[in-house]
Amino acid sequence: MPRNNSQPPKCEANLAVNMTAADSPLPHRLSFGTGLAVVLPVGLLLFVLSRFNYLLLHTLIELSSIILAATVFLIGWNTRYLVRNQFFVVLAVGFLAAGMVDLLHTLSYKGMQIFPSAGSDMATQLWVVARLLGAVTFVAAGFRLGREMLFSAWGWLIGFMGGAVMLIALIWPLDVFPACLIEGQGLTPFKISLEYIVVAMLALAAIQFLLKHQYLSSRLMASLLAALCLSSFSGLMLTLNADMYGYTNFFGHLFKLGSVLLVYYALVEGTLRTPYATLFRELSQSYEELNHELGRRAIAEQRQQVSHQEISLLYRVSRAMHRTLNLDELTHLTLSVATASEAGGFERATLFLANERTGTMQGMLGLPHELAHLVLPDGKDALAWENLPLDEESRQAQKDSSFNRLVVKQRLSLNAEDNSLAKAFRENQVVLVPDPQKEPAGGLLLAESLDLGPYACAPLAGRGQVMGVLLVDNPVSKQEITLDRKHFLELFAGQAGSAMDNALLVKRLEMAHDELQDVQEQLIQGEKMAVLGEMAAQVAHELKNPLVSIGGFAQRLAKRDLGDLKSNEYAGIVAREVIRMEELLGNILSFSKKQLVCLETCDVETILQEAFDLEREHCIRQNIKLVDELCRPLPVVIGDCRQLRQVVLNLMINARQVMSKGGILTIRGMAGTLRGDEALVLEVEDTGGGIAPDVMRNIFNPFFSTFAKGTGLGLSISHRVVAHHHGEIEVLNGEAGACFIVRLPVRPPGFPKS
Repeated sequence: MPRNNSQPPKCEANLAVNMTAADSPLPHRLSFGTGLAVVLPVGLLLFVLSRFNYLLLHTLIELSSIILAATVFLIGWNTRYLVRNQFFVVLAVGFLAAGMVDLLHTLSYKGMQIFPSAGSDMATQLWVVARLLGAVTFVAAGFRLGREMLFSAWGWLIGFMGGAVMLIALIWPLDVFPACLIEGQGLTPFKISLEYIVVAMLALAAIQFLLKHQYLSSRLMASLLAALCLSSFSGLMLTLNADMYGYTNFFGHLFKLGSVLLVYYALVEGTLRTPYATLFRELSQSYEELNHELGRRAIAEQRQQVSHQEISLLYRVSRAMHRTLNLDELTHLTLSVATASEAGGFERATLFLANERTGTMQGMLGLPHELAHLVLPDGKDALAWENLPLDEESRQAQKDSSFNRLVVKQRLSLNAEDNSLAKAFRENQVVLVPDPQKEPAGGLLLAESLDLGPYACAPLAGRGQVMGVLLVDNPVSKQEITLDRKHFLELFAGQAGSAMDNALLVKRLEMAHDELQDVQEQLIQGEKMAVLGEMAAQVAHELKNPLVSIGGFAQRLAKRDLGDLKSNEYAGIVAREVIRMEELLGNILSFSKKQLVCLETCDVETILQEAFDLEREHCIRQNIKLVDELCRPLPVVIGDCRQLRQVVLNLMINARQVMSKGGILTIRGMAGTLRGDEALVLEVEDTGGGIAPDVMRNIFNPFFSTFAKGTGLGLSISHRVVAHHHGEIEVLNGEAGACFIVRLPVRPPGFPKS
């Protein structure tokens, strides 16, 4: 709209120029050829006159210059209300001041005899002052061109005239102005240097005119530049002046006259011949400046509107993020907002989480913008953000994308010199990557794997800790991420990091609560087992003595022939059950009482061989193949040999019991490590089908057994013995059965090395 409004004034200006050119009472402009036809004969005539009477020639040229300067003042001064441009006023009053000094220069010229005390030096000093005033006039006019009024017209007039009077006073009567000409020697260095300074000032004025060419017509610009050139040539000619009546002096004054004449022409052209063109040029320039200002304000309003939309979006996103404490839901929401066209607007988004212990970053989720609608609402409905569809089905659909399958395979180093994601993580600031192909080795490999376009990496920071990095890119449009989008990304990543930190905090609280519950259950179970163990020990001790008597008599009866098959069978059953009860009572007493570990050097191969000998007969009867896979020689262990043999026997018995229909019992032994120290590793593996997951956590609990005839103490005793030896025991389910793994340190902590 402002651009259309600026056109009519330009048309009116052109119309005003045409009407002025056609109807003006002023004579028509001379052509370039006509001007040369007039100037050249006049110049030749003046040159011939200079050969006969130079003083007359000098007086004529100076008086012409003075008259033109006065005319320039009258034109510029009387048209100051018609053409509201201080440029012409400054030229007018400046040339009036210079003309006044030129008049004194003419009257004091050598041979005029108007001022008897005046000499060649005074005339030269006045010439230099007039030149300096002219240069200041051009510079001041160029400086004020296109600017608002600094002083009134009267202010400029008083300033220039006051400056001229002060400079004249320095020459006469104060007589403190430096000498410019010494009779018999020529021009002084001061005068020559000042002429060069004047030429430099004229060059500065020319540069100002060229930089502000839009305020002047081409005809005015050409006239003023030509005037500056002639004035410069005039000064340069007079720096070569060795004779007051020589050729250089003649051409210097002639160029000066031409300069003043061109300035006169410029004022006539700009104020009398085409005043409306000048006026409308100023109006047109004002309209252009107004249009520029309106355009700038429109851009500012547009940016403000975009900022308002972004702030509104960030507010809705923040509410939605802090409404869910589920980390998986929060991850999908973050990437959906980053890629939705009505939200972040990026083409793809990827989340990497960092692991400081391993020094790597793992790709967690990648989302193209096509799948953002599964979570975010369509349009800008604020109410729809209150209940986002973060259900399992929507999240699974986003996870099933081909891009996400590529992302979860990515592993990156946390070395800042390897990739930009690590740099963003380490420096905790957004990093822009306009060209992924110029990345270091790790970043280049990631760009090739995911076909990345220009991207940005934003750290997701919580309470002083960076948890991961959000990567957004534009692989289709290849559009670089601008500084405005970077600012949005910084704000968005800050909100996402805060929400994730809260979710992780809640997750840690839930885990701590579960651990406390487990500890509480263990404490309760421990108290129960302590009471039960104490009671069981007392009962076992009380039962053991009468049971020994019963067992002894039962053994005697079993060895005798009672004359009745049934009686003999019953006596054998009683004897065997008594033995089983004695074994059960022995295990209970063994588990209940505190056992001491008697450390000694244990030959593990011997311990295993003794266990093999005790179990070999039982394995043969149950059709179990006993396999020895020991990596000999095995390390020598410092421990309690009797208790370690009991551990191996308990594990073999447990394995044999689960293979009632036969199988393979494999014993492995090898050297290994435990917590960084040298250790012995024993494995007992069976083919009994494995352990059910629901009972896995209870297998080392006392009195827990899956067999009707089991006591449930074998694995508990083994676990306690291994713990007393500062070792570890674990169980793994394999394809055919379970595998118990025992790790024992070769030397217990604190045991001196031999």
